[in-house]
Amino acid sequence: MKKMMFITNRLPFPNTDGRKNLLQQYIQQVKDIYPECRIVNLSFVDDKKYLEHKPDAIARLESLELPGMLEKLFNALVYSLLMRKWPLQVSVYYSRRTHRRIKQLIEEEQPEFIFYDMVRVAEYVADGTGQRVLSYDDLLSLRYERQLQWFRYIPSVFGGFSDKLPSGLKRFADLKFIQKWLIAFESKLLHKYEKHAARHFQHLIFTSPKEAETFRQIVSHRSCLGIPMRFDPDGQSAGNPRPYDRNKLVFVGKMDIPHNSSACVFFCEKIWPSIKRKAPDATFYIIGKNPTAEVLRLQQTYPGVIVTGEVDDVKRVVSDAALMIAPLLFGTGIKTKIVEAMSWGVPVVTNPIGSEGINAINHEDLFVSETDEEMVRNVLLLLNDKEMNEKVSRNSIRYVSRHFSSSVTRKNLELILSYSH
Repeated sequence: MKKMMFITNRLPFPNTDGRKNLLQQYIQQVKDIYPECRIVNLSFVDDKKYLEHKPDAIARLESLELPGMLEKLFNALVYSLLMRKWPLQVSVYYSRRTHRRIKQLIEEEQPEFIFYDMVRVAEYVADGTGQRVLSYDDLLSLRYERQLQWFRYIPSVFGGFSDKLPSGLKRFADLKFIQKWLIAFESKLLHKYEKHAARHFQHLIFTSPKEAETFRQIVSHRSCLGIPMRFDPDGQSAGNPRPYDRNKLVFVGKMDIPHNSSACVFFCEKIWPSIKRKAPDATFYIIGKNPTAEVLRLQQTYPGVIVTGEVDDVKRVVSDAALMIAPLLFGTGIKTKIVEAMSWGVPVVTNPIGSEGINAINHEDLFVSETDEEMVRNVLLLLNDKEMNEKVSRNSIRYVSRHFSSSVTRKNLELILSYSH
């Protein structure tokens, strides 16, 4: 029986954010390729209430312990600040005791493949085992570098990650000038570490094929592949127009993540007033868990803005919108929220950052706005022109079916699993 191990920095379930969805996809697709294989998950637990949602595909789940406060401080001071060897996010995830336990579990299970979830767990690598796969998600160094350009729109550059910092360091991290220095420092450390880590893994995965190819050339790695999120449109027919509320705009995302919260703050401040003047009945819904104080204030400051927080069924709330807006100021890789909305037939208005890695046709499959004024025009067009809205809806479903279906996204995973020891 084949054995596969996933070492994840959060539980890969339930479906509460894009990263969990992608991890579940990898696990399920491995199970689809090898139905009899045994899948073991070693995971840090982001919320104990999620443990009851363990999917049947995972045969064994072992919880991992984060380092204590003193070890986090030691790691951050010695390995990050003095030696400049580890990014801070590696320092606050690395525990020597947990590393020994991981090695013991690997020795016990003898997996043929071990998938490591993001660079923050890359230091837990164990030599002499099966094929090692590092899933980068995106190039975080580039994401952080881009954050600096839009610093004033970001309530906290570290988002939910700041909760993992030692309390003493977290107090400093809450100061704006310290944040700016830290994010520049972290970006430089990540830039070096991302390349360093690649040498210890037989396979590298990115969510964006374009980003994977760029990184493959940088590190000259033989197996650096893009495996995006899969989306299988649910059979909506091109001949049956979807019902939608012509006054409803939505934004979707976990709202304590800087690139999401900053996008909403920027949109409300710079773009929404112009839309509201010309479409006074329009309503903008900000949908996603953990809205920051800055995001919650938007509904008090700007008429027509509603912050929902976490919802039970994102698809139900989003599917009847006239469009989804994605005015992302920074980010890397493929923005899965955009592809997901397109798979539901919801037209998307975004910008060049949002459309990175999505080779769809502008004004046919989605709208890519180069300026704020163009974004206003595109939004108003989709609100007011039913024929255009329906055309983009049909095209977006067709595009996702051709580029993000299960069969397409599984090919590179099958290629990785075809390698022998």
